[in-house]
Amino acid sequence: MASAIQNQFDSLRQRLHQSQLGGFWRWWTAELAAMLPASWQERVRHAQRVLLLQLNDKSLSLTLQEGAKGERVESFDLDQDLSLQRQQIADLLAERELDEVPRCLLLGESMVLHKQLQMPQAAEANLHQALAFEMDRHTPFQADQVYFDQQVLERDKERGQLHLELVVAPREPVDDLITTLVDRGLAPTAMDVVAENLPLGLNMLPAEQRHRIPNRKARLNLLLAAVALVVLAGVMAQSLWLRESQIAAVEAAIDEVRIEARRVQNIRAQIEDASEAAGFMFKRRAENRPTVMVLAEVTRIMPDDTYLDRLRIWEGNVQMQGKSDNAQRLIEQVNDSPMMEKAGFRGSTRLDTGTQKEVFDINAAIVTP
Repeated sequence: MASAIQNQFDSLRQRLHQSQLGGFWRWWTAELAAMLPASWQERVRHAQRVLLLQLNDKSLSLTLQEGAKGERVESFDLDQDLSLQRQQIADLLAERELDEVPRCLLLGESMVLHKQLQMPQAAEANLHQALAFEMDRHTPFQADQVYFDQQVLERDKERGQLHLELVVAPREPVDDLITTLVDRGLAPTAMDVVAENLPLGLNMLPAEQRHRIPNRKARLNLLLAAVALVVLAGVMAQSLWLRESQIAAVEAAIDEVRIEARRVQNIRAQIEDASEAAGFMFKRRAENRPTVMVLAEVTRIMPDDTYLDRLRIWEGNVQMQGKSDNAQRLIEQVNDSPMMEKAGFRGSTRLDTGTQKEVFDINAAIVTP
C-alpha cells in the first residue's frame, strides 16, 4: 500500500516537473535564490548536494556535486576485500557527513541509447507509462528489459505534439553495477547519464528501486514545525472562541430577519424556476411539430402498396423502414410533402423474396414550423 502511494506521488511529481507550472516554479525559485545573501546561497547548495557514483571494470569513484561544482571525494579499487571496502566507504561517508546525501549512479554514453521521437501532447500526463507501452516500437527492447527516462525538448501546441528524447539502458549490465554498489553500502537513489562530464538531469531508476535515505535533520525540522503549527493553532482557536462568543449575541438578534430573508429567496427561486420551465416548454412546442401531425403526414403520403415496419420520430428527423413495390418513388413523395425535406435512403434497397417487395430505409428532416 505504501509503495503504491509512493509510486503515485513520484508520478505526480514527475508530471509537475515536466509541466509549464514546474518550469515556472524552477525559474521563480532560481530568481529568489539569486537574491539571497551569499552565505544563505551556500547553505542552499550544501543542502542540495548529490554524491555521484561512477563505475568501470576496476574502480569506483565518488564525486560530490554541489551546485555547478564537482569535488572528487575518493576512488576505490574493486579488487579489494568486499567487507573491508564496505567499512571504508561507511567510515568515509560518516566522516564527510555524506551518509544522508542522495546517491546517483552515472552511466557512460556507451551504455545508453538515445532516440528523439514525437508523442501526442495529450499523453504528457502519463508520458512514462505511454513510452513503456510503446518501447518495442522505438527500441529493440521490451519495457521490462531496460531502464529508461525521457526529456521533453519542445512542446508544439499548434500540432499538439511533444518533441522528446528517450534515453534507454539495458537492464542486465546496469543491474551488475547496482549490485556492485549495494554490496558496498551505496544503494543508489537515482541513475543518470553523464555527457560532457555533466549529468543530463534524468532519473532512469524506477521508483520501487530507489533507495530511501532517511534525513534525520529534516525529520527534526518537520517535528519542530509541527509543534509550532500546533501552538499557533491553539492561539488562533482561543482567539476565535473569544470572537465567536461576542458575535453570538449579535447573531441571535438577526436570526429572525435572516430566516425571513431565506423564505423570500426560496419563493423567488420557485417563481423563477416555474417561469423558466413554462418558457422552455413553450419554446419546445414552437420549435417542433407535434408527433401526431408527423404521423398523420406519413400516413397520408405513403402509397397503398407500401407499409412500414418501423417509424422513428426524434429531434427534427423521421426514419421510415418498411417494404414497397417501388421504393424509389417514395423519396419524391416525401420531399413533396410540406412537412418533410432532404429525404434519402440509408443504405441500398433490397428485394424481399417472401413478399417480392423492395425493403427500404429512408431518413428525412422535419421542416421547422
